[in-house]
Amino acid sequence: MLLYGGPFLLLASIPAFYYGLGPAGPLATIGLLLAALIGAEFVSPRGDVIRGASDPGRYRALFYVYVPLQLISIAWAIGQVSQTSALGIVSLVIAVGITTGVFGMLAAHELVHSRSKGERILGGIMLSGMVYRHFRIAHVHFHHRYAATERDSATARLGEGFYAFLVRTVSGQFRESWEFEHARLNARGIFSNRALFDLSTTIVLCAAIFAAWHWQGLAFFLAQSFVAISVLELFNYIAHYGLMRRADTRGKLEPLADHHSWNSSNVLVNLLIFNMGRHSYHHRKPSASYQELQYLRTAPELPAGYAGSILLALVPPLWR
Repeated sequence: MLLYGGPFLLLASIPAFYYGLGPAGPLATIGLLLAALIGAEFVSPRGDVIRGASDPGRYRALFYVYVPLQLISIAWAIGQVSQTSALGIVSLVIAVGITTGVFGMLAAHELVHSRSKGERILGGIMLSGMVYRHFRIAHVHFHHRYAATERDSATARLGEGFYAFLVRTVSGQFRESWEFEHARLNARGIFSNRALFDLSTTIVLCAAIFAAWHWQGLAFFLAQSFVAISVLELFNYIAHYGLMRRADTRGKLEPLADHHSWNSSNVLVNLLIFNMGRHSYHHRKPSASYQELQYLRTAPELPAGYAGSILLALVPPLWR
């Protein structure tokens, strides 16, 4: 389990750099993350050498510790807004937002796929920390059903730039969550609508932050959420970019297969991102815990890995 401890060290580095190096210090956390991910691409083997232990509960316990720490770091950073410079605010927005969007989001993603109701609730709580609670509905019930099709808002089309994708997918996933809940609860009434509950929870949370830290605190929270959502959607953008399921002459789509997801089999990188580089296997078995995900030799591999591909996607001409 300790092999997956990298996110904890990177999260702890934010306040450490802030107090040790000054307002711009948290930006060093992003340098460490990029150095770890990109450096691993050159020195780490590819394949499937990390195996899960016989006690999967230890691996799940990792999220019960990480999610509260991520939320505490967001609250701590909000508390620094009135005590730091504009440079300090910007550095905290970027550093906290990226750790929320990478590690917090990966933890939430793992939890919302769980068969345990308690873990799904914890995943929703983590998603509240980036005002993206509806992801739990759109991702599980829409993306995993329609991935690699035009019906899925989280699948990037061939030739589509990241920024156009970002606008389309954020609005599309919000709409998908409402569509799914409307269809699911047509006979149960509006008060059983999870999308409505998620929206109400977000409004109450923002009101509470405003009451405690005023508009500066709320602005910081929304800004780090925007960074976190952008990072999440960068993951989504490169995960299925241009890989579409074909339809036969009758319009019936082929089943989702391993070759419809981009992967990264770099061993060290996967230790940092809870094996999400084994994306094709995740689509095979969405409820499988992260330590159980396997390397698939036949799955398409991102030539620059996850970190390199995300950096390229930020500059669409370079990506193309």
